[in-house]
Amino acid sequence: MWLRGVRPGLLTWVRGARPRILNHGTVTIGRRFRADGLRARIELGALTDAELIIGDDVYLNGGVSAIASVRIEIGDHTRIGDHTMLLDSDIHEVEQGAEVRRGPIRIGRNVWIARNCTVLPGVEIGDHSVVAAGSVVTRSVPPRTLVAGVPARPVRELRADDDWVRS
Repeated sequence: MWLRGVRPGLLTWVRGARPRILNHGTVTIGRRFRADGLRARIELGALTDAELIIGDDVYLNGGVSAIASVRIEIGDHTRIGDHTMLLDSDIHEVEQGAEVRRGPIRIGRNVWIARNCTVLPGVEIGDHSVVAAGSVVTRSVPPRTLVAGVPARPVRELRADDDWVRS
């Protein structure tokens, strides 16, 4: 069931439409969460026995979709661009007789995922990394790495002190 409202205090800044939250599992949202649903509504949630964990100071742009079927974890100070999808399941079998691929997604601290990206099951994106616009992340990304493309490939290493936070 989609909840139209959100408990008071859960969202600290919302522009446009409030996120839709599907909560049949566990949804945890940290402090100072910001959501910009002005152009497109954000969808968040967890299916039965699944977890969606959003850290502190996370910003989601319009059209972001993160519905956990296993576990999706978004680290503190992370920014996610318009129309990005976090998919911890293929949702249905790809071919006859094949199992549905499932795997947790972990997005580290201070990560920037640009517009129109897709993150697939079992991927971990390391702290301070950047995913370029339009990328499809099929494999884990080391910390402090810029990746781009379909499928996403490392472009270069990034400089970032452990305590640095994107503004």
